[in-house]
Amino acid sequence: MSTEQVTPPLPAPPKPEHSEFGLFLKDKGIESLPLGKDAGGVEMLELETKDLTWACKLLKESNETSFNFLILMTSLELKRGFQSIYSLHSTQTKKSLRIKITVEKENPKVQSVSNIWSTANWYEREAYDMMGIVYEGHPNLKRILNPDNWEGYPLRKDYIPPTDALNGPHPIRETALAEKTLSEPPS
Repeated sequence: MSTEQVTPPLPAPPKPEHSEFGLFLKDKGIESLPLGKDAGGVEMLELETKDLTWACKLLKESNETSFNFLILMTSLELKRGFQSIYSLHSTQTKKSLRIKITVEKENPKVQSVSNIWSTANWYEREAYDMMGIVYEGHPNLKRILNPDNWEGYPLRKDYIPPTDALNGPHPIRETALAEKTLSEPPS
């Protein structure tokens, strides 16, 4: 018999349970995945794409929640898809909520919430321009930071920038040109 001590495995962390706004949405027939609270104590929920606009309308118009302010909307790339993240705030109750929506990489589409919060207009255009997420129903979904003829989405992990006056040859896409350019002695 071995004299080594066997350390028991650590217990799995408890799954987050629905808090105030997850329960509010559940009472209205909208399922969400509780993600716990962030470092600032803000409740975080993940919603199905199909439920986003109805949930946002309820969260804004209900006297219980009054989320009248979309503080920030951003996007990011995950292995399983792209995420739109909405940070909501109520100027009446002084409470905040973060909603996350995940869409497939092959078909990154989600309904626009610009008709609910006008600030979403610019945020959705930026997420479209930089990440390629299409916000259906947006009144003017076009590039906002890059020229209209820009190819690709600069914040995607697989993005390869063009070669131009500002960007030298890309080492993966233009290896031959890069080798030639780098092997020539400076003039």
